Amino acid sequence: MQWRIRCTVILILICILPLPVDASLTDEEDGGKLYFSCDSDDDCQLTSVPIGEEVITGSVQANPLMTESVTIEFEMTPQQTELAVLPDVIDELFIDLRVQGDAIGVYTPEIEVKLIIGSSVTTLESEQSVIPTSNGETGHRWVDEPLNLEQGRLLWPEDVVRARIVFTVDRPSTWELHLRGASFIELDIAWSENVASKDVDEPSSALQPQSTSLEDVHYGALVGDDSDCWSFNVESNEIMRILIQWEDVPLELQQSNGVHRLRTAGGLQVAAPEIITKAEGDEVLTNYRWRALDPGDYVFCLNGQSDRFQPYIWSGVYAVESSGPTDASEFEGKVEYEAQFFDFSTGEDTELAPQSGIFLFPIIGILIFFGAQFYRSATSQRLRIFVFVPSIALLFLSGVISPLWTMANEIQSDSEWTLDQLLEERVQQLWDVSSPATPEATMIKHVGATFGILDGESFNLWLEIDSAYQREDGRWQLQIVGMDEIRLDQLIFNQISEARSGRLVDGLDEQIVQFSIISTRALLLDLMMLEALLVVDEKPMNSIYHIETAMIETSSFGSISSPTWSTRPAGIDDSSWKRLQTSLYPERITVTLCDCALDLLDLQVDYSNQFDAEDAPEFSALNESNGIITHSGPVAMITLLVCAAIVFNEENRRRKAKKLAEYYASSTSIWTSLF
Repeated sequence: MQWRIRCTVILILICILPLPVDASLTDEEDGGKLYFSCDSDDDCQLTSVPIGEEVITGSVQANPLMTESVTIEFEMTPQQTELAVLPDVIDELFIDLRVQGDAIGVYTPEIEVKLIIGSSVTTLESEQSVIPTSNGETGHRWVDEPLNLEQGRLLWPEDVVRARIVFTVDRPSTWELHLRGASFIELDIAWSENVASKDVDEPSSALQPQSTSLEDVHYGALVGDDSDCWSFNVESNEIMRILIQWEDVPLELQQSNGVHRLRTAGGLQVAAPEIITKAEGDEVLTNYRWRALDPGDYVFCLNGQSDRFQPYIWSGVYAVESSGPTDASEFEGKVEYEAQFFDFSTGEDTELAPQSGIFLFPIIGILIFFGAQFYRSATSQRLRIFVFVPSIALLFLSGVISPLWTMANEIQSDSEWTLDQLLEERVQQLWDVSSPATPEATMIKHVGATFGILDGESFNLWLEIDSAYQREDGRWQLQIVGMDEIRLDQLIFNQISEARSGRLVDGLDEQIVQFSIISTRALLLDLMMLEALLVVDEKPMNSIYHIETAMIETSSFGSISSPTWSTRPAGIDDSSWKRLQTSLYPERITVTLCDCALDLLDLQVDYSNQFDAEDAPEFSALNESNGIITHSGPVAMITLLVCAAIVFNEENRRRKAKKLAEYYASSTSIWTSLF
C-alpha cells in the first residue's frame, strides 16, 4: 500500500509543478492569444495559458511633486518557434490594474504599454480614470489598435515577444495587477509556418550537393539565402524538364521564381532554359525546359534570398519533342481584359455621346430672332413681360449657357487621369515595388491598394462612357469606351522594356517574374472593381463621367500572399465594401508567363457567380458632366416652343389688326366719297 501512496504523491507533485508552455504566436485556434502571467512579483512571462499568481501587488510612497513609476516586463516563454505574419491591428489588449489611493479610493493610473514583437514596436497609452467604469469593468482595454509595422510584419523563430507595462503614481498607493486570465493580449495571426519542419531533404551546401536521381520527388524549403543543390546523372534525351511547385507563402516571403541555374559537374553553366511560370490561385509552378541536353553529371541549385522563406517540391522528367501542355504554342498571343459589364438585365439600352456644340449656333440665331421681336410693338405687354421675356432668358440658360457649362465640365482637369493613364501609373507603381530592394511593408501596401491609391490619397478619374443599360433593380450600368480591348500583356511587357531601356536580359530575372504575376492579377482585379462601381441611379444623358473621392484604408481581400482591394472610396461604408469584395472576387486566377522564343503571357479566370445587382453599393463619387440646368435639352425645346407660340400669336394678332385697320380705312374713304 505504501508504494501506491508514494506513486500517487509523486504524480500529484508532477501535476502541480509549472510545466513548459508552448507560447508561440501561430495561426492555430487561440494561437494568437497570450496571457500575462507571474510566478512572483519579479518573475513574469507571456504564456499561452493562464498560469502562476492570481494577483501581484506593491506599495508606492509618492506625492504630486515626486511621482513614482512602476515597470513590469513580460517576455514570451518559451521563445517564438514558428515564422508568423503579424496582423495590422491588435484585436484586444486588457490590463487589469487597480490602485488603492489613500484619499480617492480605487482608481487606474496613467499607463503605458510597449509591445515589442520581433521588429515591431508599438506603444499604447491610457489616461488615469476612476474605476469601476459605467459597465462595471476595471482596468485598461484597447480594441483594434494598429500595430506599428513600419519595419515589416514578419515574426521569425526566436524573435523576442515582450510587453512592458509602465504606470505612474502621484500619491501613496497600493497597486494590484490581476493575472491568471484577467490580463491578456489577443492577435489574429493569419499565417504561420514551422520552418524547421519544412526545411528537410536539404543538401549541406552548394559545394557539397546531395546525390539523387533526377526523377525522384524532392521536398525542402529555401530559408534565407541558402543554396539547396543536388547532383544527378542526365540520360540521353530530347527534352529534360524540372518542375518546381512553390508552396503558398505571404508575398514578402516568396523566393525568386526566376532562373535557378543548372551546371555540369565540372562547374560549367548550362544555357538558360525556357521557363514557364504559372501562378494558379495561390500556388506557383515553375517549369524549366532544356532541349537535347548532353548526357552526363549535372548539379541543380535553388538559390534563396535573405529574409525569405518558401517550401517547395521539385522533380525532373524526360520527354520527347511535342506540343505538350507547357509548349508556347498554347498561348493565345495576347491577353485582353474581358469586360464583364455585369449584365443583370435585358432592359433598355442607351447609346451615349459627348455634348455637341453643333446646336448652339441655331439656338443663338433663334435667340437673336426672338430678341428682334422684343423691340416690335406688342399687342399684350403682360404676355411679353411675364411670359415672353422669362422664356427667352430660360432658353438662353438651357440652350446656350448650360451646354457650354457641360462642355467645359467634360474637359479632363489637370488632377484627373484617364483610364489609360491610370493603368500606366498602376503598372509603373507595381514595377517599382516589385524590386527586391523594396521594403516588404511598402510592397504589400502598394500591391494591395485598390487602383494603387493609398490611404488618404485622392482618386480622380475621367471616364468616357460608350453606352448604358438598365438593370433589373432599376439602376443603370455604365460601359466604358474600349474597356474590353485593354491589352494587359502590352502594358506589362512595355513597362519591362521601358524599365530595361530596351536592353535584352538573359532570361526572366526575379523582378520580371514577380512583376508580371502580381501586375496581371492587380490590373484584372482593379478593372473588375471599377466596372462594379460604375452604376448610377438615373438614366445617363451624357457620355462623360468623373470620379472624385478620397481613398481610405480597409481590410484587404484575397489571400495573405495576394492581397487586394485594401483601400476603399470614403463614401462607401466598410460593410458594403466587404460584401462587394466577397461576392466579386474570382473563384480562380491563373497567370502563366513563358520565357520562350517570345515572352508570352496567359491569363485564365474563373469568375465568381455570387455577384449580383444588390452587391453594387451606392457610389456618390461617380458624377455625370451636367450643365447648370438639369435636362437642359427638353427645357430648351419647351421654352423654344413657348417663345415660337408667342411670336406666332403676336404675328397673327398683328395681321388681324392690320386687316381691321385697312377695313376701317376703306370704309372711311367710301363714306367720305359719298358725302
